[in-house]
Amino acid sequence: MGRKQINAQREMALVAEWLATLPAGWQWKTHLNVGAQVLQYNGKQLTPQQQRAFGVWNDWADARVFNGAEVWLVEGKLVATGAAYGQLLDYLNQYRSSADYQQFAPAPVVGIVLCQAARGVTTDLFAKLGLRTIVFTPSFPLSQSLQKLFPAAQILLGGESAGEESVAT
Repeated sequence: MGRKQINAQREMALVAEWLATLPAGWQWKTHLNVGAQVLQYNGKQLTPQQQRAFGVWNDWADARVFNGAEVWLVEGKLVATGAAYGQLLDYLNQYRSSADYQQFAPAPVVGIVLCQAARGVTTDLFAKLGLRTIVFTPSFPLSQSLQKLFPAAQILLGGESAGEESVAT
């Protein structure tokens, strides 16, 4: 299985575990089409049939949560990077014109990056733009997630799990 696929599976597991912790009255949906923008090719708009065929290029947020006061668009990442926040900004730009938002209008829409790990400098920068970060610890450790993606992550496992013996002094 490719690393991208493993990464996507871990991110969706992260989102699913976090959603399970939300209060019972909150409404949520996963794999949300945020805008379904009309594609153009060679200067012409595609037909509805062609649009459906190319729907893979629509933008899909990992989840949408309505807590009664705000709509949260959620992008799940193992590590919150600038790319995750940029992706979320694009989703926020489209979402208010989506069919999904109409059921919650005029509630404010907030972007959330849900992650296992984050860098303060990055979260601080995007907080100034109104994006929030939720660091959540799922049932699987970050070291396990990252080790499947790249071998150098074994340094996070700390000794015994990385194939080294621990020595008590």
